[in-house]
Amino acid sequence: MCPVMLPIYVISLKASKNRRRAMTERMAELGLDFSFIDAVVGKDIPADRKSRLLSEKRRLHLGAPLSDGALGCLMSHRRAWERIRDTDVDAAIILEDDADLAPEALDVLPRIASLKGRFDLINLHHTSGRPLVDAARISATHALSITRYVSIGAIGYVVSRSAAKKLLGVSVPGIFEVDVLMNRWWEHGLKTLVLTPSIVSEDGHDSTIGYPGVKPKWERDRLGNRIARDLNRKRDSLAKRLAFSAMVRSAKLRLAGDAPRRASIDLQNPDLTWLTETN
Repeated sequence: MCPVMLPIYVISLKASKNRRRAMTERMAELGLDFSFIDAVVGKDIPADRKSRLLSEKRRLHLGAPLSDGALGCLMSHRRAWERIRDTDVDAAIILEDDADLAPEALDVLPRIASLKGRFDLINLHHTSGRPLVDAARISATHALSITRYVSIGAIGYVVSRSAAKKLLGVSVPGIFEVDVLMNRWWEHGLKTLVLTPSIVSEDGHDSTIGYPGVKPKWERDRLGNRIARDLNRKRDSLAKRLAFSAMVRSAKLRLAGDAPRRASIDLQNPDLTWLTETN
């Protein structure tokens, strides 16, 4: 098996035998060990528990309730974060069951593992077309970047143990979908990075833990809530603009670690290839 050095957890419904078989075959082709995390079925959560897991504050941020599928997805990722919290690992790789790892993952993932203590969250998949700011190069072909946008997805990412604990503390009662929550960096303070180019893509099949095509609607959506949503969107936009440059600088310094003492390091565009060499 390939010495990736980080545990890999794949979130999948226990009953999804075909999806689990397909994922097992893909991972075996790459020579990667992994463990399944049983996904939560949102519609099966009892109503009384569901009411405790959902926050009324969502009305002040978004125009539709959190769907059963989105709640199940959030709770599924929480199970993965709990697994990380309850172990002594420094970080772990989280994949959804429609994730397809590219062959270059065998080079990139050990490099990320060597950055112990230098990151909170690294998205391994991102939506093309989003503007990115380079944070550090980790190989001749891949870099860590930063985006101020939030809709990146949660199909595949690396999360540190401390970040998993933080996400557990801010994720319920739930306001946002899990991928939106993870990327609200200006709010929770985690340094959210993006690997470029991506090493995770969707396999072309619908995820068993994804969101529904039709979103539910608020039963009674007052004018005050709509005004609050507009104000919160503007507040978030302003907060991101004001904090982005400082976050970029902080992320670069953290990635560099003690590297500034090396005369060859350019903190404007750190090249950490030397640090992530695994051979």
